[in-house]
Amino acid sequence: MASLLTLMWLWGIYDRSLSRAHGKQYKTIDLPKNPTYTTQDVSILVPTINTPEEFTQCLLKWAANKPKEILIVTTTRDFDNVNRLVQPVLQEVQTATIIQIYTVSEPGRREQMKLALEKATGSIVAFVDDDTIWPTEKVLPFLIAGFEDPEVGGVAGKQRQALHAFIPAERQDPNTVTPWEVAAMRFLSSYNHGTAAQYAADGGVFCLVGRTMLARAKAVQNPEFLHALTNEFWRGKKINTGDDSFMTRWLHTRGWKFRIQDAPEAEVLTIVERDATFVKQLVRWRRSGFQGFVRRLTYEPGFFEIYKKQPYFARKLLQALFGPLIILIHLWAWATCIRDTPLIALIFAGWYVFQGVKTYHAYLHENPWIGLRNLWAVVAIDHAHLILDLYTMTNLNTEGWMTRDDQA
Repeated sequence: MASLLTLMWLWGIYDRSLSRAHGKQYKTIDLPKNPTYTTQDVSILVPTINTPEEFTQCLLKWAANKPKEILIVTTTRDFDNVNRLVQPVLQEVQTATIIQIYTVSEPGRREQMKLALEKATGSIVAFVDDDTIWPTEKVLPFLIAGFEDPEVGGVAGKQRQALHAFIPAERQDPNTVTPWEVAAMRFLSSYNHGTAAQYAADGGVFCLVGRTMLARAKAVQNPEFLHALTNEFWRGKKINTGDDSFMTRWLHTRGWKFRIQDAPEAEVLTIVERDATFVKQLVRWRRSGFQGFVRRLTYEPGFFEIYKKQPYFARKLLQALFGPLIILIHLWAWATCIRDTPLIALIFAGWYVFQGVKTYHAYLHENPWIGLRNLWAVVAIDHAHLILDLYTMTNLNTEGWMTRDDQA
């Protein structure tokens, strides 16, 4: 199986080179001199349960961008907690932004999103996670610049180096930070290079990342969308998560274009968990991803329909869907090569180890505060897909927020 291992090695080199080439073609969106939209045209919508203490800090940062309104939708159970976290913002910040809290009787992210959309009055809606921080007042202006093109229906934030895990300065010490935080930072900061490359190649986007996801209101604020959002099923089971994947597919199948804003000003931060909760997030993201891949490649709108306009993106979707099978074939090729031609297997192993040492030495140089003691977490998260993809395929029917108490 040395020949198969060689082919997969060559394919990996080719694919990474092609991705880097496409990534270099990407261009950020400049702020228009006479913008069609201002931040006062934006409604920020925040579905939340078990709202974290950091929510007040997040809310302050959103309000600093001066949107038209911030609509928070929680449950009756959690209203008092959310109201407590909102009060400091109302008392300390003088802003024209309207901040409203609405409730639903039972937890359900999509039902909460639906209510927020029904109440929103802006021309652009921005769904923002309750643990996402906008570090500057430039985030929203740079994001809405993507809507200058009237054919654009969805915009996502900085995708190459963005969505960094938010690690407070006092925790940036190898003796304080947990391996889970280090793994989250690595994952969230490296995830989006492929998105920029895919977008630059032919406009394809896997998913408008839900931490900060903008859409043209008229594209999603209609009865058809609201019904579909809250009535999506997977093998007979109603889906409440994966809303960002759903919205991406909805806009794509209806002919709307996307924009990926990679400007540094559009970078957003997310507060990460300090324990194994992050693994549950990964499983949920992977599961939603696989469900979305199946739908897009079969009927939303289908592989051949996508391939006609976006061949590179269509191939990437196919590659992502069959990722678990590719992993098994790769492992089988390794095992067979070790048994039959151990010298060749040793040469390949040496090459991978050499490349890995270079990669992780560079990462440690960029982030010295993680320390050697936590570097294993970086290596582990880079290879977690080998297990996560296979595990996810066995529980595609599982549904739930997983990291929050979503029981009524």
